[in-house]
Amino acid sequence: MGKVHSFLLRVFVSIAAMWVGACLAQPYPNKPIHLIVQYPAGGAIDVLARNVAQKASAALGQAIVVENKPGASGLIAFEACAKSPADGYHLCLATGEGLSFNPFMFAKLPYDPSADFVPVIDLVRISGVIVASAQTPFDTMTGLLEQAKRKPASINWASFGTGSNPHIYLNWIANKAKVDITHVPYKGSAQTIPALLSGESDVTYVALGFVLPLLKSGKLKALAVTTPKRLPQLPNTPTLAELGLDTGTQNWVGIVAPVQTPMAIVNRLNAVFAKEIKDPALVDGFLSLQAFDPVGSSQEESAAFIKADRSTAQRVVQLTGIKLDANH
Repeated sequence: MGKVHSFLLRVFVSIAAMWVGACLAQPYPNKPIHLIVQYPAGGAIDVLARNVAQKASAALGQAIVVENKPGASGLIAFEACAKSPADGYHLCLATGEGLSFNPFMFAKLPYDPSADFVPVIDLVRISGVIVASAQTPFDTMTGLLEQAKRKPASINWASFGTGSNPHIYLNWIANKAKVDITHVPYKGSAQTIPALLSGESDVTYVALGFVLPLLKSGKLKALAVTTPKRLPQLPNTPTLAELGLDTGTQNWVGIVAPVQTPMAIVNRLNAVFAKEIKDPALVDGFLSLQAFDPVGSSQEESAAFIKADRSTAQRVVQLTGIKLDANH
């Protein structure tokens, strides 16, 4: 009887080993991938994430499911990503807000921007623009600053949250120009534009593609662009640098993964996303319309860029003086 049990045990162990080996040998990916996004659905960055996810899903042969986790200046999304399994099936849309600015605006974070993530790819640079409601009495950045000096706190500057890019630009400009402008935070960029159209708020910073039709129709006014050079879509709109208000930064979007994610998987994802972000159909059909400049850098280049961007962000935060806590 003992020999029979011993034989059956050996058979069971062999079958189990074969099953485990077969599972381990399954090519990556063999199940859906989750992409966490720090913004609510409907904004320009969320639409970018969904377009890129759709293209990469086709290339990988598995769905990439976008999970929106907005709020708290990206803390909710990045904490969730940092605590996710490092298995290649959990990714996070990376932004300068979450990885470059938050370390210097918060005394304590629920994640470590430099230690909890491995950069996968730098996807795009964002062409940003400072826009005003058509109902405002000023048509230029100079006019805005003049009114802010004459009537302190009379201008409402909309943002999609305390510590967001629009809030950073507001504080930078207010400090450099020595003016008082009122900050009005909303939940996302999808809420700030209706606020400007209704006259509830006066000014905001936003990705150009999100408002270009409204600028062309005259429902909004472009005051300045935040890019290094003037944009072909707005040739008569000056840069912040021309006005002496340049931050030295440009907004970007990339992808990161939990830090222990195998590098073989990271490099596989990098190759797929790098190819898809430069696909002519995506560039012509979406990126160019949104004024998103595709990058698609290598994993090593992406890591170096984020490190340099964090250094620049430290300088900007020190001047703006924005300090937040995780419970704001």
